[in-house]
Formats: sequence, structure tokens, C-alpha cells
Amino acid sequence: MKLNFTLLILILAVATSCKKTSNVDLTLSTSGKLTYKMLDDAGKGLPNVKVSLFDYVNDFGTSTILLDTRFTDQNGLVDFGDLNPKTYLVVPDSPMVNNVKYVPKEFIQVVTGKTKDKVLKVSEYSGTYNFTVKNSNNSNFPAKNIGILMIPSNRFSYGSSASPYLNVADFKGTSNDLGQVSFKVPSNKLYTVFLYNTITNNSLGTMNNYMIEKNATVNMPLYVYY
Repeated sequence: MKLNFTLLILILAVATSCKKTSNVDLTLSTSGKLTYKMLDDAGKGLPNVKVSLFDYVNDFGTSTILLDTRFTDQNGLVDFGDLNPKTYLVVPDSPMVNNVKYVPKEFIQVVTGKTKDKVLKVSEYSGTYNFTVKNSNNSNFPAKNIGILMIPSNRFSYGSSASPYLNVADFKGTSNDLGQVSFKVPSNKLYTVFLYNTITNNSLGTMNNYMIEKNATVNMPLYVYY
């Protein structure tokens, strides 16, 4: 009798335990999260920058669908919240560093159950031009003390003088004794290269629609026309 009573207690305990276990709900996450932060050269966040999130419909990202648009907060951060796990195209709208607008864009993968915290130093989206200025009449000799302006193409119209563009150009420089001058400029941005006499500001040549890829270095000659 005592054995039967003990067995009954064990059966009731197991039944109670099973009942409690059956009430536990297991919820599996099927999404991930994405935050995006933009910094200037000093590591300070860039506030109030519009950032667009795109889906793309082929492997080359040539066809995109706008999913969301948000603005960075005072710390340069935007939080896109819960997203389906996949790769997205993120495009900030012309963030400015040192009075120069940049054109960053990148593909970012979101993984299930994780938060992707992307931090971008905006000026890293740039490339370098190494110019050597030469006289068009004798390319064996460098042309020194030639002024060069890197003007955003959408802010340039034809002109015979550098004067209207001195405050419009993103970058300006002067060729050295070897005719050399270098510029680190935003990638994926169209520029007009304007050469001029630094004394008279008269134009010595104009080259249109120069654009460089991120981290690229381009070495090329420029010819002045006297």
C-alpha cells in the first residue's frame, strides 16, 4: 500500500511538471537590426543628414527600391530598426565635411537576430589625383606655379577667368617646380579641372567630368595652353 501511494505521488509530480513545460512559448527572431553613424574627420557625428535605405532586385544593384528614409540625430546616428535579413543599399544624401559634399553609398548585410552597427568616416569615400602640369607646346618641361581648381561639375559653366570659381571650388592648389600637384577628392563625384594663371586669373585650360573611385589613385598629365 505504501509503495502504491509513493508511485501515485511520482506520477502526479511528473504530470504537473509536463503541464508547466507545455505553457512555455518559444519565439524565434526572424529579423535583424541596422544602425548607421556618420562621422567627420574629428570623430564628431554629422546631424540632420538624410539617409535612404534601398532594396535591390539584382546582384549588381542596378535596380533599386526605396524602403525607408530617415535623418541622423545629434550624434550622427540613424536607426532603421527591425529589417528582414538580407543585403541593403544605404545612401546618405551629400554629407558635408570641411565644407565639401561627399557621395558615400554602400551595401550592408543584415543578419537574423543581430544588430549591425555601421560607423562611417565620411571622408574615407575619396580618391587621389596626382597631376603633372605640362606646357602644351613642349611636354618635356613641367609648368610650375599654375593654379588648379577642382570645381563640382554642377557648379561650373564656361568662363575665361578663375575669379567666379575661387569660392566655388572644393579644392585649389598650385603646381610646384616639377609641375606636380595632388588632390584627395570625394569619390563618385563629377569635377571640372580648371587651370589658370595665378597672377591674372585667366584660364589656361579646362577639363570636364572627372570622377574617381573610392581609394583609387590616378596619375595623369594636364596641359596648359598659353
